Amino acid sequence: MEMIGRKVLLGFVKAVAVILAAFAIGLVLFFIFSAPYGDGLERTMEGAGFEEPEPVYRAPLDYGESYPVALAMGLLGFATVFALTFAVGWVLRKKGQ
Repeated sequence: MEMIGRKVLLGFVKAVAVILAAFAIGLVLFFIFSAPYGDGLERTMEGAGFEEPEPVYRAPLDYGESYPVALAMGLLGFATVFALTFAVGWVLRKKGQ
């Protein structure tokens, strides 16, 4: 009985890892194609004749300045999610043994 529960848990972790990896890859592709066009708020403000004010705070890592930056930040996000998912899977596997 315990062996079946462990297999189910391992299968669940694998399924979550696959979903997260697919989401991360999709997010990278989304940023690659959407970065040059801006977001909906920027488009709406431009359409209404407002200019975007200067930001109060600039984050050290930005993802929307250009294609290479968007790609690098997307890959960094992918690597982070992959590493966290792998670590959680590794901990769960060690805990199950």
